[in-house]
Amino acid sequence: MVNSFPLEGVIGIVANNATEIDFALDHKLSCVEIRADLLINNGTSVDDVVELVRKTKIKGLSCLFTLRHPDHGGEFFGTEEERVLINQSVLEAGADIIDMEWGTEALVAMAEKNAPIVISHHDFKAMPSIEVLEELTSEMESFYPDAIKVVPTSSTLAHSVQMLQWVGNRTRDIARIGFAMGQKGTCSRIMTTVYGAPITYASFGDAVAPGQLSMDALINCYRVSELNDGCLVYGVAGKDVNHSRELEVMNQQLKKKQLNAVCIPLESLELDELLVVLEDLKIKGIQLENPLKEIAIDKFYGSGSFPGTSVFMEISSLNGKQEINIHPISGEKFVEHL
Repeated sequence: MVNSFPLEGVIGIVANNATEIDFALDHKLSCVEIRADLLINNGTSVDDVVELVRKTKIKGLSCLFTLRHPDHGGEFFGTEEERVLINQSVLEAGADIIDMEWGTEALVAMAEKNAPIVISHHDFKAMPSIEVLEELTSEMESFYPDAIKVVPTSSTLAHSVQMLQWVGNRTRDIARIGFAMGQKGTCSRIMTTVYGAPITYASFGDAVAPGQLSMDALINCYRVSELNDGCLVYGVAGKDVNHSRELEVMNQQLKKKQLNAVCIPLESLELDELLVVLEDLKIKGIQLENPLKEIAIDKFYGSGSFPGTSVFMEISSLNGKQEINIHPISGEKFVEHL
């Protein structure tokens, strides 16, 4: 993590009204993102948004200010000149840092003023190739911002791994904020700070991006703020597992045992897709749900009837070689014996 970066941990997105500042304090957050474009589009005046930044700082919270451009999923439809003026005003009001989108006129203008900036890039349709991502990274870093943020959309679990590895491969004194959108990207939102990102985002109300998690889930279920490098990783894999009860149960047990460990959702319909990411994510075990249960039994158990309805896949290493064994127990029972 870059020590000079002003934001850390879970950052709460203030997108509906000023009371969400108090929600952030209730959740013991240290920072918030003021999504001014959403606030203004919902009827908040620019003056009130600037005042909200002042109140945020008075209450002891670090503040990221975002007036998101429509091309990047935002709802501010004013001119770039207006965006520059508003961003200048909030920095004068005490905002710690501003988010400016890659390729916009406002970014160039604010960079020329040496403003504290997170340069962001969003792709709501696809994931760039590794080569394209490296080129984009180099171009964004040439502006010497405080951080760069890249958030594409995943269509495979491997895309989540790609973004986590991108975060971890930082070589310059510029923070990297990165994860993948979409159902297959949820695991990357949970794990990104473990790989070195200074922050991960959570909503107080409805999600403002695909695959985004609630504040309660990130803090109380996944305990993102408590995880660090070397944490043990478990998973629940299958169809529609992002809100699986088993996830909640396993994470509660890991919390009770006070382990540096987390159980993450791995949305997948194909066992091969799952197997590809096991080593990169350093996964120790996975509770398999439909349709992966029968596929795994056929692949790893062999002939004969499987003695149970629950399927837990344990991953270990012997002499540097990955070993996979399946057990007729639930993830809950497996974690009980850690």
